[in-house]
Amino acid sequence: MQTLIKNGTLVLPDRLVEGGWLLIEDERIVELGENATCPQGIAGEIDVAGNFVLPGLIDLHCDSIEKLVEPRPNVHFDLPLAIGEVDHRLAACGITTEFHALSLDDSEFGVRSTDFVRRFAQALQAEPDLLIRHEIHARFEVTSKNGFEVVKQVIAERKVRLVSIMDHSPGQGQYTSEQAFRDYVKRTVNKTDEELDQLLTMKREQASNIPERIATVTRMAREAKLALATHDDDTAAKVEQWPSLGVTMAEFPTTMEAARRAHELGLAVCMGAPNVVRGKSSGGNLSALAAIEAGITDVLCADYYPAAMLGAAFKLAAMQVLDLPQAVRLVTLNPAQAVGLADKFGSLEPGKMADVVIVQLNRLAHPKVKQVIVNGRPRLTLH
Repeated sequence: MQTLIKNGTLVLPDRLVEGGWLLIEDERIVELGENATCPQGIAGEIDVAGNFVLPGLIDLHCDSIEKLVEPRPNVHFDLPLAIGEVDHRLAACGITTEFHALSLDDSEFGVRSTDFVRRFAQALQAEPDLLIRHEIHARFEVTSKNGFEVVKQVIAERKVRLVSIMDHSPGQGQYTSEQAFRDYVKRTVNKTDEELDQLLTMKREQASNIPERIATVTRMAREAKLALATHDDDTAAKVEQWPSLGVTMAEFPTTMEAARRAHELGLAVCMGAPNVVRGKSSGGNLSALAAIEAGITDVLCADYYPAAMLGAAFKLAAMQVLDLPQAVRLVTLNPAQAVGLADKFGSLEPGKMADVVIVQLNRLAHPKVKQVIVNGRPRLTLH
């Protein structure tokens, strides 16, 4: 089966091809070029009328599924319903490969628990015809005894494709003080002061086990050939421990010092796309725009708001911080490279899987997804 996408602006890794075409055969891209060389007589033609033709977006970190399962504290919906909803939302945002960031901790924040990860993996397997590709990003909270046992299991069972190392203890990382931690948890999941006291006591008691847990989890992930990330580093010294453990990505460094050191050490620096769109971090940490302007950002992820990925790429191009191919690489080819998938995904190149997104700029110059193709199959059309 062949599909010809014609009369579009192709966004390639290093350039734009205006008035371009793309030929898909079965599930792969086989050829592309300018209109003057466009093939004729292809039965399956899609005339995109000058709109942008992008590779499918690859999101390495988003926890939006949690809000679809528990939109309000202690208000829960079934996982199959939430997975169907998030599948359509992600496709409508141009995301064709999603790494759902699921926390392995002791129910610190709502549905974040070891049980949720297991149930999510089972529910995914039971959904045979989702619109896009879904993977699991296991976020291991180093102070969690339960999380430590479960992350070892899901790595051994090959249920995850990416593992990140998190420490949400107050006084470092995302929470610079105990009060900042308390305020965030209260605001997010409505815990009582007594419950917060118990949680903080548990974290202090588990602190001595952290080095051994990190060593074990990173070793198992390396042996399983999984991508490894660190999370919320705030100092250069903290960053420097990771390369020897096989960590290749730094998620959301909270300071310019940490981000710059991660970049110097060859870690793929991942910042939040909402940070770019809003112009600031939701937690008052490092500005993603500042890190991009400093040339030390490799990847943007949805974090908690999937629509921000496409919006961030076009905003960066509109602001002339990056050209459009450079900006699109932050949400396509670079994340694919960060998790070892660049041989199959992340760019419009012959031989790669045909994950393609047609994007139109509306009257406000905001990007709007018009059509999504995954594995060469049209999966979603929006008017």
